[in-house]
Amino acid sequence: MNRRQIVSSFGSVRGDAVVVTSPGASSGLMWELARHPATIYSMELGYATSIAMGIAWGAPARRVVAFEGDGSLFAAAPVLGTIARYPPSNLIIVVVANGIWGTGEGNVETTTARVARLPDLAIACGWSAEHVSLATDPETLTASLQRALSEPGPWFIVAEAERGREDRSTQRQRNQIDPAESIITTRRDLLERR
Repeated sequence: MNRRQIVSSFGSVRGDAVVVTSPGASSGLMWELARHPATIYSMELGYATSIAMGIAWGAPARRVVAFEGDGSLFAAAPVLGTIARYPPSNLIIVVVANGIWGTGEGNVETTTARVARLPDLAIACGWSAEHVSLATDPETLTASLQRALSEPGPWFIVAEAERGREDRSTQRQRNQIDPAESIITTRRDLLERR
């Protein structure tokens, strides 16, 4: 499945979940396909999951989703151990995994771990295997997302992505909001829906 299908599948079931996207191609597609005022776009590399974890602890009544790339997640892999130790039941991590670190023009495989092994990383860090999944098609992804959005977690969902033109820095969709402004709109949404 491609990145557009992954973001579309998420958008179809998102509801009012708070989302923090990592930098890169998924952020622009989230803006295009699943825009919501409670979205922090283009969080710095390695911080989307950590920020989402903090929001989840601070807003336990809302589902909070870290929408990561495999490179960004791997840059902050120790956070998986922290989440396993102090698990917020309303947190979901969705990893769009295409085996590329970075979205430059080269798009060569640069990850040290294989996409299919990323669920093992979460389990090795202490996550319950029943809350960890790998989706290779839109139907499986949508089913995993629906479960994660309706049952206590935390949840770790790896969406295996094909490499495509939209992954390239010069060709990807861009979000049309500054990250700082998206933090303000997310905070406002959280306060209004308390």
